[in-house]
Amino acid sequence: MRKSYLIGFGLLIIIGAVISQLPLAWVGPKAPIGGKIPVYSGTVWNGLISGTDAGNLKLSTSLGRLISGANPVHITGGPAGLSLKAEAGTKGLRALKAEGTMRALALRDPRLALVNGNFRIDVPDMQVAKTCDYAEGTVWTDFLAQNGSRLRWAGPVLEGPVSCEEGQIVLNLTGKDAAADITAQIRIDLSGTYKTDIMAKVSDLNAGMALQFFGFTAVAGGYRLTEQGKW
Repeated sequence: MRKSYLIGFGLLIIIGAVISQLPLAWVGPKAPIGGKIPVYSGTVWNGLISGTDAGNLKLSTSLGRLISGANPVHITGGPAGLSLKAEAGTKGLRALKAEGTMRALALRDPRLALVNGNFRIDVPDMQVAKTCDYAEGTVWTDFLAQNGSRLRWAGPVLEGPVSCEEGQIVLNLTGKDAAADITAQIRIDLSGTYKTDIMAKVSDLNAGMALQFFGFTAVAGGYRLTEQGKW
């Protein structure tokens, strides 16, 4: 019994050592991020994901976290001006936190290239793999409030919940002050498509001009922007 126990224990150590050196490139998904295939380096325990607009992302996997019931995979990093933190488990993404400047998103939308302001999204509890099954968190941005001198109008801070609907990630933001009442919904599909629907009721002429700069059109009761495309 003792001999077989030692043999089994020795095999376990060997297998663990082999797995610890398994290249991340062997197991990393080849699905594109923002239209680009990620480049993987390092091992499954300490690796690096690069080659996309998401910047360099460091991956750390802990067997101790897995045994304790915590999310075993932690990912940190991001491009200049943006900080990303994520946690994943055996069934996909389990938590996400991102914060940074609106200008850091200019690679995805050139209209944001000269816009001041900040944003943050915090989803401490989620289940996302091929689809968004569950998410509970918040999103916030002050970019309308930070561009008064440039756009001759300072709008309200926008914030609201993050959730899942029909497999999509859904952001519902609202903001209201004495001059404006804004509601926005952003739906993100993991296949790479998105849709936005934003309605703004304003009483300031400068506000209307500023909104049209961002692509809004005048409608009954205010200004509206609806878009869809690929992220």
